[in-house]
Amino acid sequence: MGKVNNLLLEDLVLTPLQKFILTEFAKNNKLIKQFYFTGGTALSSAYLKHRDSEDLDFFSETDFDKDIPDRFIQKIAAFKKLQIRLTQREYTRIYELLRANKVEIKVDFAYYPYKRLKKGLTVSGIQVDSLFDIAANKLQTIVNRNEVKDFIDLYFLLKEFTLWDLIYAVKEKFRIELDLIWLGSDFLKVEKFEDLPKMLVPLSLKELQEFYKEKAKQLGMSVVKK
Repeated sequence: MGKVNNLLLEDLVLTPLQKFILTEFAKNNKLIKQFYFTGGTALSSAYLKHRDSEDLDFFSETDFDKDIPDRFIQKIAAFKKLQIRLTQREYTRIYELLRANKVEIKVDFAYYPYKRLKKGLTVSGIQVDSLFDIAANKLQTIVNRNEVKDFIDLYFLLKEFTLWDLIYAVKEKFRIELDLIWLGSDFLKVEKFEDLPKMLVPLSLKELQEFYKEKAKQLGMSVVKK
């Protein structure tokens, strides 16, 4: 997987609307120079192909002119005859594209001032975040929010990297020292989930819960040994 650095959009697992938006994104020189594709859909479509994911997330390491993504989304909405609902949340512009008040897709453009640790793929000219960076981001995300999709993503990412690799990556990327006891406690939140999204690779809720309970136990034991 890591040896393939260039792909085409045709190689990715995408819905027709996702593919259309990414195709238009690839034609926009300002966007492809400023932003990179990341998050759950980048992870699933370009790397793991493990679950359904709908949102498109684009990050920039530098602040950006809000008119650039605004005009892009307006063009997409006009072509597809969709309505736009825009929300600004801190450094993220969140565009929900709707048809008859139903959200068809959510597209985020975010200022994310953290230097990437590794070079990712290039897909039809679009920079894609590296698997390692997405993994570090996911671990940091689990500390801050409680969504089953993040636990699923990290479950599969921990088949590629060790937990200790990612704890160190979070420290290097975000300048944050994760508290292992609190991290174990965060992992145990997996017990609150009642179902999973549509999976493309077999995984049961019980398997997911047992995995994180074991990881929490290992973290607790590592603290005791110190």
